[in-house]
Amino acid sequence: MRVLHVDTAAEWRGGQQLLLWLAGAQRRLGVDAAVACPPAGRLWAELGASGVPCIPIPSGWSLRTPALLAAARAGLHVAHTSHAHGCCAVLPHPLVVHRWVDAPVSGGWKYRRPQAYVACSEAVADVLRRAGCGGVSVVYAGCPVPPAVAPAADGPALLAVGARVPHKGHEVFADAVQILERRTGRRFDAGVAGDGPLRPPGLRLLGPRDDVPALLAAAAVLVHPSRSEGLGVAVVQALMAGVPVVASAVGGIPEVVGGDGELVPPGDAGALADGILRALAAPADRVAGAQGRARTRFTVDAMARGALRVYGEVCPGLC
Repeated sequence: MRVLHVDTAAEWRGGQQLLLWLAGAQRRLGVDAAVACPPAGRLWAELGASGVPCIPIPSGWSLRTPALLAAARAGLHVAHTSHAHGCCAVLPHPLVVHRWVDAPVSGGWKYRRPQAYVACSEAVADVLRRAGCGGVSVVYAGCPVPPAVAPAADGPALLAVGARVPHKGHEVFADAVQILERRTGRRFDAGVAGDGPLRPPGLRLLGPRDDVPALLAAAAVLVHPSRSEGLGVAVVQALMAGVPVVASAVGGIPEVVGGDGELVPPGDAGALADGILRALAAPADRVAGAQGRARTRFTVDAMARGALRVYGEVCPGLC
């Protein structure tokens, strides 16, 4: 094969969804691409169903993984997780790293090893450049346009989509709902779709869902209170679906929302409550403008072609 994507995570989060869409689109463009990932994870099953070839590797860091990757004899390794980056870095193959998160990086040899980085937003690119990483290009993450479907029967009016983990800030969402109810004397139906250990009080916990388009069809507002975020695929999907958005002004989220949604400081429940009220009153022309912009700018095809341009700079003639 020419391009071997590597993801060592057994979980199913935004990065794995993006890799699924990316690899599938690159194969549709005629690229001989495959994915190395743990067979116990959902990504393996989803890739198999979509026709993308898979190579089994252990989850997380493993001394076995570099040997398994070397045996595949790919022309280019493309890492999608921190452990994948480390496993690929010890091999002599050309290496590109996709960076989907805006978390700080430590620098050092591992981060000097790749020939190029693909950052999913300008915010992520800035993190890499400040750490001294070279060859950083911005290719915005893209996702399919949510299909038009009937609203989910259990869909909340105020919807958050994301894992119930600390950096997603769902407890701030729960506090904001309490503030709204005290201010207005009304009850607000609010819920979060996603897995994880945290159980924010006052929010309906919908669990992991495969029917996000139906949840969006039922939602009046998408609430995204993250404390850090590479881009925010849930925000992109909501805008594409024509759902008003209120989100934290962190990472790449302002690049997605622009002037078409409500941005608030992270961790500020009062500001989030105010933003929800403004989003509920968003004029129809503003919502339609946001929808058109998202559907044009954050496409899977643009993501796939942009990444291939970077790969071609590292390995001319490969893609």
